[in-house]
Amino acid sequence: MPKVPSSQLVLDAAYRCFCRNGYRRTTISDIVEEAQMSRPTVYKYVGSKEEAIVKVVGSLLERAAAASDTAARAADTAEEKVLAVLTVKLEVAIRLWRDSPAHAQELLSAATAQAPDLVTDYTDHLAGLLASALAQAAGDGARRAAAVLLTFTRGLEDDLRDADAVREELAAGVRMITRGALAGPASTPADPCGPARPKGAPHAHQPHLLP
Repeated sequence: MPKVPSSQLVLDAAYRCFCRNGYRRTTISDIVEEAQMSRPTVYKYVGSKEEAIVKVVGSLLERAAAASDTAARAADTAEEKVLAVLTVKLEVAIRLWRDSPAHAQELLSAATAQAPDLVTDYTDHLAGLLASALAQAAGDGARRAAAVLLTFTRGLEDDLRDADAVREELAAGVRMITRGALAGPASTPADPCGPARPKGAPHAHQPHLLP
């Protein structure tokens, strides 16, 4: 069994501390104690809890992006590719809710605030995968459909206490939105109040770890 690098052990310890204590209450001393390493060794990899959460988020999103790529390649139809990509995204949030039911929302907000560039890059990557899956049939509407799908999924991440129900809602929403996009634009009169928000979708200003 390959040895886990010290840097990963420190990040794993930081993740456990954040999940147990929340972001605000976690200190670098907590991470040192959890990692069971000397303070200089921990400082070699993370010098503060702010740096720790950025690196934890970076590692998490890097793995999620790679898993999304694999899932998209393995699926056949456009709808299957979309659902596969968004399922990976949702499962990252479900894991956080499972690991830290008391602090999940705090950690989502803290991660977004401390690592905005990483979150944006991850979001853009997912948007590209979704648009690529839809491009052949949806044409110019692929990017717009990708944005709607991501917004819908973000909304589902607000409350993941019943993970199985949310997975079912994701599948149903992806089916409706994707088939609508593939069917082409509908000619409907403009709504002066703006487009309706998909069920579960957050307002634009609401922060999320995985937009």
